Amino acid sequence: MKLQSFSTALGLTAVTLILGTSPSFSQGNASAKQPDKVTFLCTSIYDNASGERIPATVAWVPERKVHVRFIAWKSEYFPQWLPQKRCQVVSEKFQKFYEAGRLDYLTTGIIGGYPVVCAAKSNGDCNANNQLFTLKLGSDPQTILKRLVNIADGTSGEPIFQSSGGKTYVNVGNFLKNAPVVNVGE
Repeated sequence: MKLQSFSTALGLTAVTLILGTSPSFSQGNASAKQPDKVTFLCTSIYDNASGERIPATVAWVPERKVHVRFIAWKSEYFPQWLPQKRCQVVSEKFQKFYEAGRLDYLTTGIIGGYPVVCAAKSNGDCNANNQLFTLKLGSDPQTILKRLVNIADGTSGEPIFQSSGGKTYVNVGNFLKNAPVVNVGE
Protein backbone atom coordinates (compact mmCIF):
# COMPACT_ATOMS: atom_id res chain seq x y z
CA MET A 1 0.00 0.00 0.00
CA LYS A 2 2.84 2.40 0.87
CA LEU A 3 4.52 1.59 -2.45
CA GLN A 4 1.29 2.37 -4.35
CA SER A 5 0.87 5.72 -2.52
CA PHE A 6 4.49 6.59 -3.19
CA SER A 7 4.13 5.71 -6.89
CA THR A 8 0.95 7.80 -7.17
CA ALA A 9 2.61 10.78 -5.49
CA LEU A 10 5.70 10.44 -7.69
CA GLY A 11 3.53 10.25 -10.81
CA LEU A 12 1.52 13.33 -9.83
CA THR A 13 4.74 15.23 -9.13
CA ALA A 14 6.13 14.33 -12.56
CA VAL A 15 2.89 15.37 -14.31
CA THR A 16 2.88 18.66 -12.37
CA LEU A 17 6.47 19.37 -13.34
CA ILE A 18 5.84 18.57 -17.00
CA LEU A 19 2.65 20.64 -17.22
CA GLY A 20 4.14 23.50 -15.22
CA THR A 21 7.18 23.83 -17.46
CA SER A 22 6.89 26.12 -20.44
CA PRO A 23 9.56 26.47 -23.10
CA SER A 24 11.06 29.92 -22.77
CA PHE A 25 13.23 29.92 -25.88
CA SER A 26 10.37 30.35 -28.31
CA GLN A 27 8.60 33.17 -26.54
CA GLY A 28 8.35 35.32 -29.63
CA ASN A 29 5.29 34.61 -31.72
CA ALA A 30 4.59 37.54 -33.98
CA SER A 31 1.01 36.43 -34.65
CA ALA A 32 0.04 36.11 -30.98
CA LYS A 33 -1.66 38.99 -29.16
CA GLN A 34 1.11 41.26 -28.01
CA PRO A 35 1.22 43.15 -24.70
CA ASP A 36 0.53 46.89 -24.57
CA LYS A 37 3.87 47.63 -22.90
CA VAL A 38 7.50 47.27 -23.93
CA THR A 39 8.42 43.65 -23.35
CA PHE A 40 11.89 42.12 -23.59
CA LEU A 41 12.16 38.45 -24.49
CA CYS A 42 14.51 35.79 -25.72
CA THR A 43 13.53 34.35 -29.07
CA SER A 44 15.22 33.00 -32.16
CA ILE A 45 16.03 35.07 -35.22
CA TYR A 46 17.55 34.17 -38.56
CA ASP A 47 21.28 34.88 -38.82
CA ASN A 48 22.27 35.62 -42.41
CA ALA A 49 25.96 34.95 -41.72
CA SER A 50 25.47 31.38 -40.48
CA GLY A 51 22.19 30.59 -42.22
CA GLU A 52 20.80 29.39 -38.89
CA ARG A 53 18.38 30.59 -36.26
CA ILE A 54 20.12 31.94 -33.17
CA PRO A 55 18.90 33.23 -29.80
CA ALA A 56 18.38 36.97 -29.55
CA THR A 57 17.23 39.47 -26.97
CA VAL A 58 14.45 41.45 -28.62
CA ALA A 59 11.90 43.97 -27.43
CA TRP A 60 8.23 44.23 -28.36
CA VAL A 61 7.51 47.93 -28.96
CA PRO A 62 3.73 48.45 -28.76
CA GLU A 63 3.81 51.99 -30.19
CA ARG A 64 5.37 50.61 -33.38
CA LYS A 65 3.68 47.18 -33.16
CA VAL A 66 7.02 45.49 -33.95
CA HIS A 67 9.93 43.65 -32.38
CA VAL A 68 13.40 45.20 -32.43
CA ARG A 69 16.64 43.34 -31.82
CA PHE A 70 19.02 44.31 -29.07
CA ILE A 71 21.52 41.45 -29.00
CA ALA A 72 22.05 38.32 -31.07
CA TRP A 73 23.76 35.66 -28.97
CA LYS A 74 26.40 33.58 -30.77
CA SER A 75 29.51 33.68 -28.58
CA GLU A 76 30.44 30.65 -26.52
CA TYR A 77 33.30 32.50 -24.80
CA PHE A 78 31.79 31.79 -21.38
CA PRO A 79 31.25 27.98 -21.42
CA GLN A 80 28.84 28.07 -18.46
CA TRP A 81 26.77 30.69 -20.32
CA LEU A 82 25.94 29.23 -23.70
CA PRO A 83 24.02 31.55 -26.07
CA GLN A 84 20.50 30.36 -25.22
CA LYS A 85 21.08 30.63 -21.47
CA ARG A 86 22.69 34.09 -21.79
CA CYS A 87 19.82 35.23 -23.96
CA GLN A 88 17.21 34.11 -21.45
CA VAL A 89 18.96 35.56 -18.39
CA VAL A 90 19.86 38.87 -20.03
CA SER A 91 16.38 39.30 -21.54
CA GLU A 92 14.90 38.85 -18.06
CA LYS A 93 17.34 41.46 -16.69
CA PHE A 94 16.34 43.94 -19.42
CA GLN A 95 12.68 43.41 -18.49
CA LYS A 96 13.30 43.72 -14.76
CA PHE A 97 15.27 46.95 -15.11
CA TYR A 98 12.76 48.37 -17.62
CA GLU A 99 9.79 47.66 -15.34
CA ALA A 100 11.64 49.21 -12.39
CA GLY A 101 12.31 52.40 -14.39
CA ARG A 102 16.06 51.77 -14.30
CA LEU A 103 16.68 51.27 -18.04
CA ASP A 104 16.82 54.80 -19.41
CA TYR A 105 20.30 54.27 -20.82
CA LEU A 106 22.85 51.56 -21.52
CA THR A 107 26.42 52.28 -20.48
CA THR A 108 29.62 50.34 -19.90
CA GLY A 109 32.12 49.74 -17.16
CA ILE A 110 34.47 47.20 -15.64
CA ILE A 111 33.36 44.74 -12.95
CA GLY A 112 35.67 42.03 -11.65
CA GLY A 113 38.20 42.90 -14.34
CA TYR A 114 35.70 42.23 -17.17
CA PRO A 115 34.06 44.82 -19.42
CA VAL A 116 30.29 44.92 -18.85
CA VAL A 117 27.17 46.58 -20.22
CA CYS A 118 24.81 48.02 -17.61
CA ALA A 119 21.38 49.59 -17.28
CA ALA A 120 21.61 53.18 -16.10
CA LYS A 121 19.66 56.25 -15.23
CA SER A 122 21.10 59.48 -16.65
CA ASN A 123 24.85 59.57 -15.95
CA GLY A 124 24.84 56.37 -13.85
CA ASP A 125 27.82 54.08 -13.44
CA CYS A 126 28.07 50.30 -13.76
CA ASN A 127 27.95 48.16 -10.67
CA ALA A 128 26.84 44.65 -9.68
CA ASN A 129 23.28 45.92 -9.12
CA ASN A 130 22.72 47.17 -12.68
CA GLN A 131 24.90 44.86 -14.77
CA LEU A 132 23.12 43.42 -17.80
CA PHE A 133 25.87 41.25 -19.27
CA THR A 134 29.61 40.65 -19.34
CA LEU A 135 31.80 40.96 -22.41
CA LYS A 136 34.83 38.81 -23.13
CA LEU A 137 38.21 40.04 -21.94
CA GLY A 138 39.81 42.36 -24.46
CA SER A 139 36.47 43.61 -25.81
CA ASP A 140 36.05 47.34 -26.16
CA PRO A 141 32.73 48.09 -24.44
CA GLN A 142 32.48 51.50 -26.15
CA THR A 143 32.57 49.72 -29.52
CA ILE A 144 29.71 47.46 -28.38
CA LEU A 145 27.60 50.52 -27.53
CA LYS A 146 28.47 52.13 -30.86
CA ARG A 147 27.25 48.95 -32.59
CA LEU A 148 23.93 49.32 -30.78
CA VAL A 149 23.77 52.91 -32.02
CA ASN A 150 24.53 51.72 -35.56
CA ILE A 151 21.74 49.14 -35.35
CA ALA A 152 19.30 51.83 -34.33
CA ASP A 153 20.23 54.49 -36.84
CA GLY A 154 21.53 52.43 -39.75
CA THR A 155 24.99 54.00 -39.26
CA SER A 156 23.55 57.36 -40.24
CA GLY A 157 20.98 59.85 -39.02
CA GLU A 158 20.80 61.43 -35.61
CA PRO A 159 22.88 59.70 -32.98
CA ILE A 160 20.96 58.28 -30.04
CA PHE A 161 23.71 58.41 -27.47
CA GLN A 162 25.04 61.00 -25.15
CA SER A 163 28.51 61.29 -23.69
CA SER A 164 29.26 62.52 -20.23
CA GLY A 165 32.61 62.56 -18.52
CA GLY A 166 34.14 60.31 -21.17
CA LYS A 167 31.37 57.70 -20.90
CA THR A 168 28.83 56.86 -23.56
CA TYR A 169 25.16 56.36 -22.75
CA VAL A 170 22.77 54.83 -25.28
CA ASN A 171 19.24 56.17 -24.85
CA VAL A 172 17.03 53.07 -24.70
CA GLY A 173 13.82 54.98 -25.50
CA ASN A 174 15.33 56.34 -28.71
CA PHE A 175 16.69 52.91 -29.56
CA LEU A 176 13.20 51.41 -29.25
CA LYS A 177 11.80 54.17 -31.51
CA ASN A 178 14.49 53.89 -34.21
CA ALA A 179 15.84 50.34 -34.30
CA PRO A 180 15.04 48.26 -37.39
CA VAL A 181 12.29 45.69 -37.18
CA VAL A 182 13.17 42.01 -36.72
CA ASN A 183 10.95 39.04 -37.54
CA VAL A 184 10.68 36.64 -34.63
CA GLY A 185 9.36 33.13 -34.25
CA GLU A 186 9.09 32.43 -37.97
